[in-house]
Amino acid sequence: MPNATSRFFEHDFFGRRLLGRMLPLIVFIGTGIATELILFEEQRRQTSVHQLQLISASGEIRAIIESELNATIHLASGLVSFIQTKNGHYQNSDIVPWLSRLQVQERSIRNITLAPNNRIQTIVPLQGNESAIGIYFPDMPEQWPAIEQIIISQRPALVGPFQLKQGGLALAYRVPVFLDNNDYWGLVTTILDAELVFRLAKQRANELRLDFAIFDLDRVESGTAIYGKQDLGRQPTAALSVNIPGRHIELHTRIQEDNAFPVFSSAQRAIGWLFAALLSFLLARTFAAYRRQAKTYFALNESQQRFLSAFNTAPQGMALINDEGHWISINPMLCDILGYDEYTLLKIPVIQLAENLAIDLLHKRWVEQGEDSLQFELALRHSAGHHVTCLISLAHVAHERPEKTYWIFQVIDISRRIAAEKKLQASAEYTQTILDNVAEGIVSTTLDGTLRSINPAAIAIWKQNGHIFRNTNFFHLLGGQSIAKEIEEFVHDVKDYGASQLPCMIRESSILDQEGNNVAIEFRISATEQKGEIELIIVIRDINERKRLEQMQSEFVSIVSHELRTPLTSIIGSLKLIEGGVFGALPDSLGRMIRIALQNSQQLALIINDILDMDKLVAGKMSFKIEALPIMPLIEQAVESNLSFAKQHQVEIVVIDELTECTVMTDAMRLQQILSNLLSNAAKYSRAKSKIEIHLDQSMSHVKISVQDFGEGVPKEFQSRLFKKFSQVDSSSTRRKGGTGLGLFICKEMVEHMNGEIGFESTEGAGSLFYFTMPLSSEAESTASDPTENPE
Repeated sequence: MPNATSRFFEHDFFGRRLLGRMLPLIVFIGTGIATELILFEEQRRQTSVHQLQLISASGEIRAIIESELNATIHLASGLVSFIQTKNGHYQNSDIVPWLSRLQVQERSIRNITLAPNNRIQTIVPLQGNESAIGIYFPDMPEQWPAIEQIIISQRPALVGPFQLKQGGLALAYRVPVFLDNNDYWGLVTTILDAELVFRLAKQRANELRLDFAIFDLDRVESGTAIYGKQDLGRQPTAALSVNIPGRHIELHTRIQEDNAFPVFSSAQRAIGWLFAALLSFLLARTFAAYRRQAKTYFALNESQQRFLSAFNTAPQGMALINDEGHWISINPMLCDILGYDEYTLLKIPVIQLAENLAIDLLHKRWVEQGEDSLQFELALRHSAGHHVTCLISLAHVAHERPEKTYWIFQVIDISRRIAAEKKLQASAEYTQTILDNVAEGIVSTTLDGTLRSINPAAIAIWKQNGHIFRNTNFFHLLGGQSIAKEIEEFVHDVKDYGASQLPCMIRESSILDQEGNNVAIEFRISATEQKGEIELIIVIRDINERKRLEQMQSEFVSIVSHELRTPLTSIIGSLKLIEGGVFGALPDSLGRMIRIALQNSQQLALIINDILDMDKLVAGKMSFKIEALPIMPLIEQAVESNLSFAKQHQVEIVVIDELTECTVMTDAMRLQQILSNLLSNAAKYSRAKSKIEIHLDQSMSHVKISVQDFGEGVPKEFQSRLFKKFSQVDSSSTRRKGGTGLGLFICKEMVEHMNGEIGFESTEGAGSLFYFTMPLSSEAESTASDPTENPE
């Protein structure tokens, strides 16, 4: 711990500088005075009277000098007070006239300058000093160190004398200005004519027959007087301190008489003063050496403190290890990484954490590395027994004394990064496994068709080796010239609008495999952007089987249309004629059989019509005649058409809401087909002696038509498949309800072709509500939007 004395010499403040300069001077002067006392002891008594006279005269000279200088100094102090009162803000128009009058009245003042922020802004008088405006003191290397020292000390200083460029000897009184908040404002400088300042003192000294000189005590070692007789520094009769703020000066005087001081032995005087100088020099050197030593000590101590702070707060584990493999010092992060407290870890040899940390091995690797820092990954043993993967950095610090050689040991825990990399690798392998086993071909290419990756399913479609695709534009393999042109247009749009702005491109095509067989494919191209680069993902599906099934379906529909519906129509017509009594009255048993046959034939006709309608809808061949029609007649017609079917199931159809003046854009025949399907379903699944309710609800743009029954409801597990083809709640061979399972699918397709929407709400055991919407005609829509035309 540094003591008070070392702290005193280490800090560079004014008291230390003054002591460092004054103490050798005091020793020098004291030793010299002692020498002079020995040499002149007898003659002092003889010159005592002269000395008293000299002191008195010197005091008078000092008073004259102090009077001349202090007048100017008081002026500067007043100016500083004015600036502080104005908080540093002043106008030249306010201050320049005042300064000009003062400068005229005080002849010794050459000029007064104000330099806010060390830049001369105001100078009085301005004439002849225009070039000084704007001078920035830090840009003046010969003056700035002294000015900077004045600012740091926060004390005024009297500088000079010095030669002016305009001619003459001058003194400068510089005052640093600090505002009330202790903020530095700038510098006030008063330039004095040294000859005028000292003229009155010189005249009075001549009258008193005195020689005098003024010395700067801060620069007394130079031995040069700042004014007056230069030799008075060596042979003063009287020396008086001059009380001037900001300057330590001393007045030296002697009587102008040859016999004022007797001549003593030059050799004795020289020896005495030489001893004084030597003693002062040695003392000054001792002070300087001690100060350098103290500064070096504190710099080293500060460096150690910074190192320890960085060492203990480092985000990675750090330690120092000696050449015997034992810890010298460890930081908290290393303890956290390895799970030890500091006391326990210091007792564990380094090699116990990992065998590769043996000092011999480290020295060998250090030499092999060319005595450069070592860095490697290593698993260190954790206190819990498991291993922690770490990045180890080692550096060997050699010393001429082996016991002071040590290793710098740095540890970064990378176990999480390693785990993340393994997880990422496993994820990549899992993704690749999926790609390798998925049924669809998946291909990635650049925007110019260069292949990047292809999975086995895609290779299997072409039945070729994967490397054949590498040197081929993959776009040309997806079909003919028309397909390639479409892909090029898609790529052009991707470049113009970006990967995320375009939907995927879906096309069907036909290709040739390696065996020359035609393969029907469906491909889907989408664009994705990875790390600023756009690539295409192509999903390819072999649709040969689907095409075969579509062909079978088409042939089946053709058979149903031509081979079944035509004779069935004839059968139904014949049965109707027989039932109508064209061939006479029929026995009851035969009539019942004819009715059953007619009912089953009509059911079969409905099934055939459903199948044909489904085929037309899927192929987009069903025609729709969309026109503006009133809704209520269509609802009434549908109710009337389904009354007999409802009576068979002992239910009643009721229209709850009526929209008498509402027209919709629809196809009348298709709307009847939709309503009939929904009403027949509601009748089949309603309880006996219940009601089927039809609700109508008009909004701003459409009419919502709802059919609600109070029957069994739709089971929850079946609801997601309700509008799919051949979907039935009871699809077993013993089901009680008839139907093909195509009705709701056909309804959905028809509603959507007429720009409507269809849906349902159902609670199992409480019934179902099926609804669909039809758009209003433009006239009805405008009426709905204007409440003043509402008939209500």
